[in-house]
Amino acid sequence: MAAVMLFVSFFILLFLGAPIALALGGSSFLYVLLFANVSPIIIAQQIFSCVNTYTLLAVPFFIMAGALMEHGGISKRIVDFCMSLVGHFTGGLALVVVLASVFFAAMTGSGVAACAAVGCIMIPSMVERGYDPDFACALQATSGIFGPLIPPSIVMVLYAVYANQSVGQMLMAGVGPGIMQALMVCILAIYICKKRKYSGVGKFDIKKVAKSFRQSIWALLAPVIILGGIYSGVFTATEASGIACFYSIIVGLFVYKELDFKKLLSCLGKSMKSTGNIMLIVGASGAFSWVLTREHIASQAAALLMSFSSDKAVFIICTLIILLILGCFIDSIPIVTIMTPLLVPMAQQYGVSLIHLGGIMVSATCIGLITPPMGLNLFMGAQVGERPVHSVIGAIKPFILVTMVGLLIVAFVPAITTFLPSLL
Repeated sequence: MAAVMLFVSFFILLFLGAPIALALGGSSFLYVLLFANVSPIIIAQQIFSCVNTYTLLAVPFFIMAGALMEHGGISKRIVDFCMSLVGHFTGGLALVVVLASVFFAAMTGSGVAACAAVGCIMIPSMVERGYDPDFACALQATSGIFGPLIPPSIVMVLYAVYANQSVGQMLMAGVGPGIMQALMVCILAIYICKKRKYSGVGKFDIKKVAKSFRQSIWALLAPVIILGGIYSGVFTATEASGIACFYSIIVGLFVYKELDFKKLLSCLGKSMKSTGNIMLIVGASGAFSWVLTREHIASQAAALLMSFSSDKAVFIICTLIILLILGCFIDSIPIVTIMTPLLVPMAQQYGVSLIHLGGIMVSATCIGLITPPMGLNLFMGAQVGERPVHSVIGAIKPFILVTMVGLLIVAFVPAITTFLPSLL
């Protein structure tokens, strides 16, 4: 009865329009009042203890780094370099969108930031050269889903904290799924571009590539420094987030000289707001997870599913369905913070690697960024391209399907997720 009340109150609050943090914390508080013989102050204690984690310092710093890279000229140089490499191919601008988004994801770990930073440059450029505006918006929205997959990923950091896994290993676990989804999107984009006869821009010129490389070298060094430092053991993932901020400030102020004090304050304000939202969700989900643990909901759910089938594939399919449905209504961060405490004990009973589970969870929740009615990237792509959302939804359907195919490959070929972490 208590478990039913917990989930019913959560979804009632959610569909009434309450913020996700309030829905999580409110349903937990209601449980304590009605069913737990403990002081309600336990909810506040769980919220504060959950966010009082050194590892979570990486979240605000990576958010800040993304904002600094967007306003400091780094994203523009990345786009220019990608243009010189693949812009001349048929559908070259579409490939630039995907490639630039991959680079930007490797610096910030944010899907929405990648969508906004690259989209502001590429969507107008594609429309100017005859691309369908809805296709351009849909492609950019989809390319933004690499952010939470390719390290440094904020969502992977949160999964590592909740699943008690190595942050370094979990960040590396996102590389395979991220590249897989990027390849799937590229294949579909090239097919659509050839079918619609979207030509490339200019011709390949090695001198132009070399010049663009020299101009963008400081931007391209960002992911090398961040990821190289983490995986070489020079600094931790949390320390890397601070270094990313410092590097972005230096490059933006003194190298590209596109960052000034006013922009710096603006980036700081936006980052504080985003961090506050995320930490409220993380804290409230900590209280929610405490209730789940107290009621033994994870073990009961695992026993129920095991009574139907002990096949690992059944567990994976059920997990995918649940995550894809939740992704239509909830952002990836709250999904991971809510579902990880539930799914981890079940995965252990089914013999599923927790590193593989992380790859599955983050890959599935990323697709939610482009699925209506709540897809954040979908709305961001439409907003940047100044198109009505319902028009972009029609153009994004093929991309949803192809990313789901990529998700199935990631889910049933564990090596895509686990190979690189196994090398650490």
